Amino acid sequence: MRFFWTVLLIFSVSLWARPINDGNKLFTNGDYAGALEKYMKAREAEPANPLLFYNIGTCQYKLGNYEEAKKELESAVRMPDKKLAAKAAYNLANTYFRVGEKVPEGKESERIAAWRESVAYLKKAIDLDNDFENAKKNVEIVQRKLKEELDKQKQNQDQNQDNNQKQPPLSDKAKQVLARAMQLSKDGKYAEAKSMLENLIAEDETAGQLSGHVQRLDDVIEIKAGRKPKTKIDASNTDNDLEVI
Repeated sequence: MRFFWTVLLIFSVSLWARPINDGNKLFTNGDYAGALEKYMKAREAEPANPLLFYNIGTCQYKLGNYEEAKKELESAVRMPDKKLAAKAAYNLANTYFRVGEKVPEGKESERIAAWRESVAYLKKAIDLDNDFENAKKNVEIVQRKLKEELDKQKQNQDQNQDNNQKQPPLSDKAKQVLARAMQLSKDGKYAEAKSMLENLIAEDETAGQLSGHVQRLDDVIEIKAGRKPKTKIDASNTDNDLEVI
């Protein structure tokens, strides 16, 4: 698995050069918590310095503190130097991408929103520095992942709409049998619950939508018997193909 690498600005400026340099050394050695401590110390003397917003935000990113990283890097993007602001926008785009990755299933709209922000900041980085090749490369990658997520969301919406239109509501009998089957499952009587639902599906035209319950029960039975489940385990979207910088 390959990852985005953020860019740390290496600068030294008169009064606060020493803690900055100490922080840079720690960062280079992978001690992001130690580097953060040095940068925070430097901030005591220069609380509004944009370079410190950048370095602190980058450390927070490395530590997985993405909300803190966003706050710092959003300030760093406003640096007057366009090339430095472009690097801040690039790291902020990385942060939003990671935020999207952490979104749990069932909240896909939040992932899409985060990845849209990622694309927007990558484009901003390119606007600020048209020679920023890594930003150009990564904007294509994130746009592709965003499109995949949008396509998947649309497919799910269409499928749900089709299911709502095509499937009749469960009959009273089907609801009663389903309730009994669920109770049997809670009691560990999976085979009996599966057989009950299979018979119901064969007899009641409204119960076809319960086939998913039957498959899940079958998987449980297979696993408890020491065999692999019959349904294919979805391992897609586990490989992060973001480029290394």
